[in-house]
Amino acid sequence: NLVFMQFERKTAGGALVPLPRPSIDTGAGLERVTSVVQGFSSNYDTDLFTPIIAKVQQLSGKKYGGSWKSNADAAMRIIADHARATAFLVADGVQPSNEGRGYVLRRIMRRAIRHGDQTLDLDEAFFHDAVGTAVDTMGGAFPELREKRAFVLEVARHEEESFRRTMQRGFGLIQEEFN
Repeated sequence: NLVFMQFERKTAGGALVPLPRPSIDTGAGLERVTSVVQGFSSNYDTDLFTPIIAKVQQLSGKKYGGSWKSNADAAMRIIADHARATAFLVADGVQPSNEGRGYVLRRIMRRAIRHGDQTLDLDEAFFHDAVGTAVDTMGGAFPELREKRAFVLEVARHEEESFRRTMQRGFGLIQEEFN
């Protein structure tokens, strides 16, 4: 999947302008390169994710086995991935909301929280702890994460608490209908 970047198109139908520095995109992002360098076939076995997965194991009391057939293992990978995305998005100024990038962030966070709640039985707020571990893991290479740590964790905690209240109200309404 090599992409040879050589030109920039200034307008929809306009001429191609040569780039000052043509390049080749290999599609080998941070995770893929890290997997190869560290000798793993899965991104989740690298030091980019293992500290976050270890935190989720600690919080849930469940062991991560690296299985692609285990729902619990999948939930831990989802939480780790989404905690890391949350840390970067919030540090970059994205806030959970109902539109645009904020909505994408909100969906990412809520998906991770739901997996923790439904698959790992994490019925107390946990996501901000996973996000904190993501900040600690990536903060050496990305100091802006450490600088904004308190804010990032506050946003994560607030969104989780809000979502948990929404889920409780919804489950209460469902139970009322069935009783």
